[in-house]
Amino acid sequence: MDMDPSLAFTAVLEIHPGGRTMTSEESQPWKDGLLAAWKAEKPRDKWEHARRWIADKLAADALAEQDAEGPRGPGYFPPFHSRMDYRMALAIARSAHPGRVLAHTAVYRYGRFTETPWCAVCGSAELSPSHVGRERSHDWEPSVAVTMMGSKIATFHATGVTLWSCGRATVSTSEALSNLVTGGYFYHRDGKLFFSSYSPERTVTEHREGAPYSYR
Repeated sequence: MDMDPSLAFTAVLEIHPGGRTMTSEESQPWKDGLLAAWKAEKPRDKWEHARRWIADKLAADALAEQDAEGPRGPGYFPPFHSRMDYRMALAIARSAHPGRVLAHTAVYRYGRFTETPWCAVCGSAELSPSHVGRERSHDWEPSVAVTMMGSKIATFHATGVTLWSCGRATVSTSEALSNLVTGGYFYHRDGKLFFSSYSPERTVTEHREGAPYSYR
């Protein structure tokens, strides 16, 4: 007996934020899409795959809703009402507009979001033993790189984003990096870049090149 339809029904019900209040008509496209993804991708862990697939679709739908309004002045921006995390970065990289306005100082600065051949989960290459053959331990997911002014300023992983200022402690850099994190913002002072957390303690730390920032 094929148990996938029942599992897909339960996954949408339990994992989707609105799963328990959906009508049958509203949930059917989600179940059909999930079943199609399982058939195409043949994941090892279907429940975990459902978590990722639903999160990806929620991010893509939120981005598409904003993009449907068209460009705002100089172009398309990161989402205003959704947090910037790995799933949203992946949605941007796969969208029709992977170049987004990240900073507006004297000029507009654009960041380009691109899928990479490195796994967002473990950092290994797509064809490493972790993802293929008998030694496969998890499904491969692409990390997402962001380049601005010819330099890589961010890499989005499953659990956080790694950031670089590329030696530019400027207004443009602090504004751009602020648009790529959750839970705080960047500012520059005395030629250095600092991250101020939104936590109750309002912690301020000096930025280190290649430092990881978790999603909050």
